[in-house]
Amino acid sequence: MVGSQVEENRSLLRRIVEEGHTIGNHTYDHAGMSHPNPGQMRRELQSTQKAVDDALGYHHPMALMRPPYGDPYFVGSDALPAYRKVVRQQQLFPVTQTIDLEDYLLEGNPHGIVRNVIRQDNAERKQDRDEIFLMHDIHPQDAQALPGIIDHYEGSGRRSVSVNELQTDKYLAQ
Repeated sequence: MVGSQVEENRSLLRRIVEEGHTIGNHTYDHAGMSHPNPGQMRRELQSTQKAVDDALGYHHPMALMRPPYGDPYFVGSDALPAYRKVVRQQQLFPVTQTIDLEDYLLEGNPHGIVRNVIRQDNAERKQDRDEIFLMHDIHPQDAQALPGIIDHYEGSGRRSVSVNELQTDKYLAQ
């Protein structure tokens, strides 16, 4: 959840939670985490948690956090140690994407998104690799592309799971 978007989408947030979907912290202002100091990072995360709690009317702890733009993981920032410390202090588990649908480049082109996913999957293919897709709810072509993406992965013997299941299998089932 982007905290600044929660207030105008309270009913959608309630529905998401009532249906049992996992929500994660995506900062309050969609701020990249490569440049803010630890105090700013903490405020971004805490403000989002507060917005979610206020919208729901109770404390709903989020365990997952996806840093906007993948920062500081993908830019080689020296902010990574501070970011990791702040995320641990907030009792969040960072999740980053392994495949970027590049939906922001392909407005209205779900077939292009499916081709991007297949290209990236084939280029980086490792049989035992779990994939996490970066998809945005603001791009309708993502939902249109999803059946083709699922078909590609299921056709190669893989299956779709939630991030919760992926993390449970990875960290708790050992």
